[in-house]
Amino acid sequence: MSCIATISGIFATVWLASGSDDRTLLIGTEDTFPPYILRDGAGTLSGFDYDVMSEICTRTRHDCQWEIAPFGELIPGVAEGRFDVVLGGMAITPERRAVVDMSMPYTFGNSLEWFVGFADAPPPENARIAVESGTMHETWLRQQKLDFQSYGSEPLVLGAVARGEADLALGPFSSREDLDAMIAGQGLTYVYSQEIPDEGTGIAVCKGNALKAEIDSAIQAMKTDGTLDKMHDHWF
Repeated sequence: MSCIATISGIFATVWLASGSDDRTLLIGTEDTFPPYILRDGAGTLSGFDYDVMSEICTRTRHDCQWEIAPFGELIPGVAEGRFDVVLGGMAITPERRAVVDMSMPYTFGNSLEWFVGFADAPPPENARIAVESGTMHETWLRQQKLDFQSYGSEPLVLGAVARGEADLALGPFSSREDLDAMIAGQGLTYVYSQEIPDEGTGIAVCKGNALKAEIDSAIQAMKTDGTLDKMHDHWF
């Protein structure tokens, strides 16, 4: 089912009275992007984005139902009506805004990204580059017309470089302490930096979905009353 085809049904759900039984939001996210989203051995989700979205659900009187999916499936999933909402350290970019509606930003990250590889790796313009599917890094590589191959997760991206399938990996690795051991253990290092700006971190919904207004209102209220700052200070 396409995003457009679901809009009328989504509007009907959003506009139901608060006493309705149908107030559940199906939220898609990746579960391996700390501190935004992470999952422990028991399968319990946590993280900054988990707390933010849970608070939004409380303030908008929705029930959160979470579903895990590879990052590359999130934007297509919400655009096609599989999810009501997707998030997970998701940068707001013009390319994403062209296919889905993005909330107002609720935090901002570092625009300095890194290529990871062996110390003698060739520069990006002469390299085979591995990148996670669906990320803004993949979009940037495509725009720059560089040679790249997409993979389903960051460990697969780094593994491709370690195995010699790629010369470099591009991603938000410098902010990922959970990947430090994998990078160092495979003899990889940070070899080239690149500024890749975005418009902050946001939440995606189907184009035309009235949920965007509800989510924006909740985010603004969380900024005003200090809730967002407390969550940010806890996780970062």
